[in-house]
Amino acid sequence: MKLNLLSLKVTCMTCVLAGCLPGMVLAQVETVKPAIPTIEPGLEQAVKWPWQVEPSDAAGWGLPVDVPVEASAAKPGAQSTPGTGAQMTPAIKVAPQGPPAAMIEHLVVKGDSLTKIAHGNGVTVDQLRIFNDLKNDRIVIGQVVKVPGASDIKAMVDAAVTAEKAAAKDPPKAKPKKAPTPVKEEAPVLIATKPHRALPPAAWGAASLVLIQSFLDRQGFTIGPIDGTAGPMYDAAYKAFEKAHPGELHTPEGQPSAAMKAIGGPYVEYVLTAADMRWISPHPGSAATGKSKSKAAEPPPTFEELTHETFMAYRTGWEFVAERFHAAESFLRHINPGVKNANVPGAVFLVPNVVPFEIENALAEPLQPAADPAAPISASMLGVSRLIIRRGDAVIASMPVSAARPGLHGRKTWKILDVVARPHLSSTGDPAAPMTVPYRLSAGPNNPVGIVWINLAKGGDPKPLPYGLHGTSIPGTMMKQESIGGFRMTNWDIARAVRLLPAGTELKWE
Repeated sequence: MKLNLLSLKVTCMTCVLAGCLPGMVLAQVETVKPAIPTIEPGLEQAVKWPWQVEPSDAAGWGLPVDVPVEASAAKPGAQSTPGTGAQMTPAIKVAPQGPPAAMIEHLVVKGDSLTKIAHGNGVTVDQLRIFNDLKNDRIVIGQVVKVPGASDIKAMVDAAVTAEKAAAKDPPKAKPKKAPTPVKEEAPVLIATKPHRALPPAAWGAASLVLIQSFLDRQGFTIGPIDGTAGPMYDAAYKAFEKAHPGELHTPEGQPSAAMKAIGGPYVEYVLTAADMRWISPHPGSAATGKSKSKAAEPPPTFEELTHETFMAYRTGWEFVAERFHAAESFLRHINPGVKNANVPGAVFLVPNVVPFEIENALAEPLQPAADPAAPISASMLGVSRLIIRRGDAVIASMPVSAARPGLHGRKTWKILDVVARPHLSSTGDPAAPMTVPYRLSAGPNNPVGIVWINLAKGGDPKPLPYGLHGTSIPGTMMKQESIGGFRMTNWDIARAVRLLPAGTELKWE
């Protein structure tokens, strides 16, 4: 077992995204906002101590639940029985959250519609039309409708991008006959799946930015938590993608590109399932009691509470869904005013249309890819603000990073080493004391170093440094608050980055 010493003094970086949603008018009232703590809550003393990181057993990854992990979701709005954990009402079929792995054929029967087929298979109506070369939405009983798989949709997106590039290079010559008939602008598509309820005004107001942010996130050019506002992180991701893929975000007229439209809209819906309760803490006021605290901020944890956790789970359903769909929790609450209890199976959330971070599958082995000499991977750290990953000369990912320690930086060339999955941390609380009766911070998504730790080394030195590249328990404030560890990324970004970085990859500091 490999141990890494963590030095725990930490620092803040630049401010996280802030601002009002587009289209909102705020009253001019004088309010005093509570100061954001400069240290991750509960770790005020712990950041001063040395810690060690170790892998944990996969068998302890998650909380015990009262229903099978494979259980379907309950009906929207169904309540759990107080005191029985994650029990649920009879299950109903829930629409898949994405397309099938491979193309399937659907035989049209009485009652079918293109919308129903799309919703039932995790695709959009536009994707069905394009894939089946349909001129309209009319289908007949006995007709075979082909449902595109994930690879088919990617091919459709790639084809759209190629066509747009070709059109930009060699635009067709205009025929000077009569004035063209004005084209009626299409109404924007806001949700890729049939919604359970009308979209709230806040979701409408942020839709255009959420669409871009979701598209960028899908391409690996991430902004941190999606919040529907512009800011430094959004600007950095937007510029990085434009540089790597010029002209692929918008048409020359400023409209969303065909590739962006192909994802189906800025939002989808997610129904909380009984299996999801494996990752959400049943503390009082949460799922265990059936009571809702959706309007109230959760009290910050104490160090004693953190060290007594056997699994560092999400504190609420809000936190779980926000991380699963790469969203700022405050934004998720803002666009879901109808969610009264976020901690019971059946709760329905409007969420950004990203590829979900599935914590139940995120650590499936092998985590790191094998090196491919024909397509070598390299990485660079832009200051201590973004991790850039390249395949050959092409940038394939650009993700936000922050330092947990004050002044932590690097020079020249480092190296990516091996990975510690499901890390837990231990410390005596005294730098001079032997590791006899350590404090322990258990594994889980809310461990200060998140779900994965990547060992780093300087130059040709094979010895791991005491600080690595890892996840975080505070995605929304990782640019502001000190914590334990080295270089932090959101859990959803580190889960993707680790699968792009073979052991031995060079990490250059720019």
